[in-house]
Amino acid sequence: MIIEPISSRVKVEELRNYGLLTLRQLYTISVNIELAVEESPDMIHRALTDTGLISRTTIPFEVVSNFRGSITGKPYYEAVIMHDGIEKRYRVLARDTGGLIRARIDYEPMIEPEELRLIHPAEFARMGIEVKEWELHNYRHYFILFIASGHYESFDIAVKRGTAHNIVEINLTESDLQARKVPCSWYLERLRVFAGLKAGVTSEIQRTN
Repeated sequence: MIIEPISSRVKVEELRNYGLLTLRQLYTISVNIELAVEESPDMIHRALTDTGLISRTTIPFEVVSNFRGSITGKPYYEAVIMHDGIEKRYRVLARDTGGLIRARIDYEPMIEPEELRLIHPAEFARMGIEVKEWELHNYRHYFILFIASGHYESFDIAVKRGTAHNIVEINLTESDLQARKVPCSWYLERLRVFAGLKAGVTSEIQRTN
């Protein structure tokens, strides 16, 4: 499935080299994207399940380390769904369970509501659950030999119903990049259903001073 946006906006929010200019480049790059589309949030949810964006890699169902919903405490995933003819709010939260100081912090996923705790969002389409609107947040902080490396990835996507069109809002942020390149490349590859998105992000980064 290929989604042709009605309109798109790509803005580089940050592009800064925190390394030594002559010795080592360490860029932090942050990109905001807004797309207007005809496809419903449910159709987009199905398409991104097929690409692997909506999966147990991004929405964990078991304890994970140094990986939470967002730096500001948002859940891994939140959606308004239709289940058995009833509209419900479904969430996968990250509960801090502690961990070795400076080595890792463990997070346990908590699923709401309780009656849906065994159903993963990647299974919604197969189970006939309609997604009315949804958002996904991932924040990963990396360590090297038990020391914080300064490398992190932050990914956010929100798909909302609009009056005339539906809106997709995306943020990609990554630090310690050794070149001017797209941040969060794993995530961007799984957004390939949006026609021209990767090329648009690459072009905007390259022409930003």
